Amino acid sequence: MTSRPKYSQLEIERRWLTDERLLPDLSALPGRRLITDKYLSHGRLRLRKIEGGDEVQYKLCKKYGKCSEIVEPITNLYLTAEEYELLADLPGRMLVRQRFLYRYQDVSFSINVVVGKQVPVIAEAEFASEMEARECEPPPFCIEDVSGRIEYEAVRMAVD
Repeated sequence: MTSRPKYSQLEIERRWLTDERLLPDLSALPGRRLITDKYLSHGRLRLRKIEGGDEVQYKLCKKYGKCSEIVEPITNLYLTAEEYELLADLPGRMLVRQRFLYRYQDVSFSINVVVGKQVPVIAEAEFASEMEARECEPPPFCIEDVSGRIEYEAVRMAVD
């Protein structure tokens, strides 16, 4: 992709496989959220419901395709509950994850545990620049950078 689509933002993100034996006690971490994603069929749209604390948030995300291993233009629309329910009837594949927030060396990491399916636990972090992303040293429980590997993208873990 040579130019960024109008109204999109660049998502600069790295992802790592974790050694689950080295993870901190997840129940003690702040910011636990339940994320329900539906990857709509025949496109690159993701419908998302985020539940955490006393808040529920609904979003529709358009992903345009990677510019590099760690950069992808995206656009998010924030939805009402009614709009979300209307779109939730569209065909697609579902993925439910528990997301735990973890701070390490002034970087916020998300530890994603898929609910109801045996898949690896992935940690991820978003950055303001590619340089910042490339210089990031992940926590010790991160054992392999899988940022550019499509088999570890969330959409690949979703089920019909």
